[in-house]
Amino acid sequence: AAEGGIVKSLFMAAVTVQMTWVGAPTVYYGDEAGVCGFTDPDNRRTYPWGREDKELIGLHKELIRIHRSYPALKTGSLKMIYAAQDVISYGRFDGNDIIIVAVNRSGEEKQVELPVWEAGISEGAPLVSLISTGRGGYSTEAFVSHTEQGVLRIKLPAESSFVWKNLLPVGSSRKSGTFEYNFM
Repeated sequence: AAEGGIVKSLFMAAVTVQMTWVGAPTVYYGDEAGVCGFTDPDNRRTYPWGREDKELIGLHKELIRIHRSYPALKTGSLKMIYAAQDVISYGRFDGNDIIIVAVNRSGEEKQVELPVWEAGISEGAPLVSLISTGRGGYSTEAFVSHTEQGVLRIKLPAESSFVWKNLLPVGSSRKSGTFEYNFM
């Protein structure tokens, strides 16, 4: 019964928030492998050696790598930039990097306009996706999105999460000269 009703895509979106939110993320043993618990005395089952959910383990490894790679996710500021029914978006930033996170917990696709300028993204600045999650699993395929008038317009699939990073140095814009796409 403990495993009934679990929506894996929502779990993956929750892990995205866990690894990008303020504070030190903590993984309770077995979460990364898909272990479920129930009420006492079935609070937590034994680790499923040989039956781990390899996709969840991969997701955790990738999000931990991202968390460790960007100081903005460890010690940076937080700014909530969008909140509506079933959708949130926030920025984490420091003097070097700006990370934008968006989560759609709805069972439907949502078209959103994220005011990323509030987190310090310059007009027309490119953002690269670091990771995305959804009903089909997770992806680290990088794609570049551009802001328009400080807004990132995007379709968020049902039960999804996205993490983007600025490609331009903080405080610059496409109009300020040449730049290199430099990301992990």
